[in-house]
Amino acid sequence: MEELIKEAQNGDKEAFTKIILNIRNDLYKIAKTRISNDDDIEDLIQETMIETYKSIKKLRDPNKLKKWIIRILINKCNKLYKKNYKNNALINEYNIENYIVLHSNQNIDDDLNFYYLIKDLKYEERIVIILHYMEDYSVNDISKILKMNKNTVKTHLFRAREIIKTNFYEKEEVKK
Repeated sequence: MEELIKEAQNGDKEAFTKIILNIRNDLYKIAKTRISNDDDIEDLIQETMIETYKSIKKLRDPNKLKKWIIRILINKCNKLYKKNYKNNALINEYNIENYIVLHSNQNIDDDLNFYYLIKDLKYEERIVIILHYMEDYSVNDISKILKMNKNTVKTHLFRAREIIKTNFYEKEEVKK
């Protein structure tokens, strides 16, 4: 991947395209935590790619490319959210199911169960959970990406786990 990034920094459009195709699904999942409309998400990802392409030469550490792109996307999502979305938009279950059926390389049932568990979380909790468990970022990395104190990240993770645990057990009790 590092070689592709260097090629992209030297103006190789094919290398840049390969990078984008490699992380596109991850960007969608991250944007979906904040924005519920698929058309808006596609526009935000496209804007993020354009901005990334224009400024990729400025990237000093190729290992931080994905974090950098995620930060750009999150900023764009937050800006659109403040402009267009009045209420705390929860994840739209129908759109999530359609996305997973069309795009996921993983087990669809696992993804649907995961999104079902996090759908009731606040935005900050959802994004931290997705970055930690789906993207495998550490608390330190999430702290840098979200420009959030490490302890705040840990608190969001803790609260999210507690809510998920509570909701899970409540649903299990209903099944019995």
